[in-house]
Amino acid sequence: MNMNKQTVWLVTMLTLMVVLSAYYIVTGPVEPATDQTVSEDSGDVQVKTGEKDDGGELKEEKGKKAKDQTASAETDSDYFVGYQLQRSSLRSKMTEEYMKVLTDPEASKEALKEAQSKIDELMKVDKSESVMEDLIREEGFRDAVVITNDDHFVDVIVQSDKLSKKQVVKLIGMVKKQLGVPATQVSIAHRG
Repeated sequence: MNMNKQTVWLVTMLTLMVVLSAYYIVTGPVEPATDQTVSEDSGDVQVKTGEKDDGGELKEEKGKKAKDQTASAETDSDYFVGYQLQRSSLRSKMTEEYMKVLTDPEASKEALKEAQSKIDELMKVDKSESVMEDLIREEGFRDAVVITNDDHFVDVIVQSDKLSKKQVVKLIGMVKKQLGVPATQVSIAHRG
């Protein structure tokens, strides 16, 4: 059987996405490195870690309250990452099913054409959701998840403690413009 380059590329990218998703699930998120200072005192090396304040000085973490806020922010961030991984996993499974049809030598031309169009549609939806999430982050939200349902309803969940009416209207307008769906088919929610 002779597969074209586009199909091989698509299978390779999907396989890479599945492997990276599995790796991320197994290893968990990596914490960003903080500024470190090293001082040498008579041969001993002491390392202090922390964040720099506005004056450039190293400040130490402030007690249990800061740790609780960090844990809360990580939990909220994990919610969005988990949602995105779940969506990616579901799409990978759907794409895999369509790829089985494409690689089946006994499949009819109609089935092949339908499977290819479904794969193209999934990739288009995935890309548009990613672009929309990036645009929402550029608006000042910490994170966002955009979910396009089969019946062309769009659910948007942003990471924010609260949303003003003005923000909701702006988000609906962005989704309407970017994804081409009516405002009545857009749902906006927030999670702190």
